[in-house]
Formats: sequence, C-alpha cells, structure tokens
Amino acid sequence: MDFSFTDHQEMIRDSVRRYAETELLPNYQRWDRTGEWLSKDFIDKLVNMGLLKLRLPEKYDGQGYSFVDCGIVCEEIGRCDHQIRYIISNAIHLGEMASSMHPDLQDEWIPRIANGEMMSLAFTEPRGGADAGNITTKAVKDGDEYVITGEKTSITFTGVSKVVFVSARTGKLGPRGLSFFLVPTDTPGLSTSNFERMGQKLDRGGSMFFDEVRIPARNMIGKENEGFIWAMTIIGYNRNFVPLACIGAAQKSLDETIEYLKTRQIMGRSASKWQGVANELATEATKLEAARMLCYRALSLKDKGLRHDAESSMAKWWGVKAANEVLYTCMRLNGHYGWAKDLPHEQRLRDCLGMESADGPREVHLGIIARELLGKEYAPF
Repeated sequence: MDFSFTDHQEMIRDSVRRYAETELLPNYQRWDRTGEWLSKDFIDKLVNMGLLKLRLPEKYDGQGYSFVDCGIVCEEIGRCDHQIRYIISNAIHLGEMASSMHPDLQDEWIPRIANGEMMSLAFTEPRGGADAGNITTKAVKDGDEYVITGEKTSITFTGVSKVVFVSARTGKLGPRGLSFFLVPTDTPGLSTSNFERMGQKLDRGGSMFFDEVRIPARNMIGKENEGFIWAMTIIGYNRNFVPLACIGAAQKSLDETIEYLKTRQIMGRSASKWQGVANELATEATKLEAARMLCYRALSLKDKGLRHDAESSMAKWWGVKAANEVLYTCMRLNGHYGWAKDLPHEQRLRDCLGMESADGPREVHLGIIARELLGKEYAPF
C-alpha cells in the first residue's frame, strides 16, 4: 500500500498552496471583520486557477481530478481559508450531477458556475438535518411543472447564490420518496434569510423558504424519487473534504506555533526546548497525521469504486475533532497572543467548530461505524 502522493499530486499541492498563501491568507481576517463579499478580481483569479473545473465533464474543460486530488485541493485551501473550500466543493458536486441534468440545464448552468457564479445545496431542514430521509419539503407535479413548498436551513451562500439544488419529497415518507431539483434563486416564491454566527461569516449561511415555487419538470436531477441517492453520494465523499479543510487550518496554526515557540524565550531558553511543550507539539502533529490518513484512505476507496461509508464517517467525526483540539492547543501555546484577534488562531477555531455538525454530528457517524462493526441486526439503528 502506497501512502505517498504521486508527482502530479505533489504539483497540485504546491500550486494550490502558493495560490492560497498569496490570495487567501492576506484576506482571511479582513473578510471576517468587515463581512464584505468576494471581489470580482478575487473570483476571476479563482476561476483562472481552474479550481471550479476539477471534476466537470470534459465538454466543459473539466480537469479529470480524482477524489484524492480534490482532497489535496481542499486541505491546501483550508490552510488559508477553509470557507473558500465550499465554493470549490460545490463545483465538484455539480460535476457529479452533470450527467443527470437536462442538456439545456448543463449548457446554461455549468459554464456559469465554472466562471464563478455561486451555487447552493439545500438538504437540511429545521427538523431534519442528518436524517436526510425525514424531509418535509414537498414537490408536487402540476402539468409540466413541479411546485415546491417548504423550508431549508444551514445553506451556504444564501443571498448570493444564483442557483440552489434542493431535495424535496415527491413520494412516500422515507428516503425512497425524495427527488432533487435545480432552482434558480430568482424564481418567484423563493426567499432567504441569513444567520448571525460566531464563525464562517464568509459563507453566508442561512435559510431558504419555498412558497409554491414553480419550476419546469426538466429541472429534476435524475429520476423521480431517486434524490436520496444524490444526497448520499455527495455527502459520502464530502465527509472527507470537510475534515481535510479543517486539518489544513489546524496544520497552518501548528506550523506557525512551532516557529513562534522556537523564538519565544522562557527562563533563558527557547520554549520549544521545554519537554512539556515539545511533547504537546508532537502529540498534536500525530493527531493531524492520523486524521489526514483516514480522509485520504476513504477518498482512495471512493476512487476505486469501493464502499467507504464507515471510513468516511471515521474521517469526518475524528478529523474535525482532532483539528479543533489542535487549534485550541495552538491558542494556548501562544499565550495571551493566542486569544487575540491579531493572530488568526481564534478565527480558525471559530470557523472550524461548526464543522463538527456539518454532514452529520459525531453521534450519527459513530452509529454508521457501529452498524458496520456489529451488523444491522445488532446496531443501534
């Protein structure tokens, strides 16, 4: 088993790291403080890097990245601003859905997203987050249209996205009665509101309300009542992108903290020369490397067409938890500077804490792992 990246993957990592250090890191804290949206110049540079075409069809200049390749991109972007990862992973999701979209929708929306327009995904509801089968938003067929009614929440880029992909019930209760739809956000009857959160301010998290929103029947993605498949496919591999971005953020803070402790003097010698400090650094580095390996193993299984449910759940719950623990340790090892807004450590922790609930909290993932270990007959659910 080869645990190393290929030469091509090392090139991806180096290229994306240079881009992130130049374009993301200098803006990271300013975006958090001002609440300003991304400039056209910034989005143009993101587009020119090709980061919105990683898995698009060849017809649209897709780059044919593997899921491991995409994971490398997410980790490197996360080092400097993991919120930008949402834009990239959404474009990856679009590439996965492309073949099941009506050709006219492909030709309209894929180039728009690839050129920097925002898209959103709307799975979660106020009373149904991790339980994707417990969706109450309805889509009722009316001639050659569907009429969508309901509320979605925990949506990124609310108020700035041009299109949203929505799960809605078209059949019986449970996962087999869901369908997936493309809805332009300027469609009559669709309204939005934004959250006020402690972190992740750039991603414009919020809710969307569908009040008898009418869309053409061709806006369905795939077949009727097969939307749960799309939800689980996207969530399945995304459960590795989420922790990798957090691991990237934690690794950046750990690297910065190591350099600080080499120069920080305590009783006449570098702080790093104190065994207690050095041991903490070694412990946190081990956590990140173990979490990183979980993520890339799961993505490698995905690339091989193998099941990765339990592996992705391990990566998701443990990876985010480990990253947050490392971020907290970095804040502490920086002394009172670690808690100051002058340094980015506290912002990285604020941004990553919410990721413990993204794509399912740890309780859900522990249940998935337990079911794999025990078998469905003996598992809790």
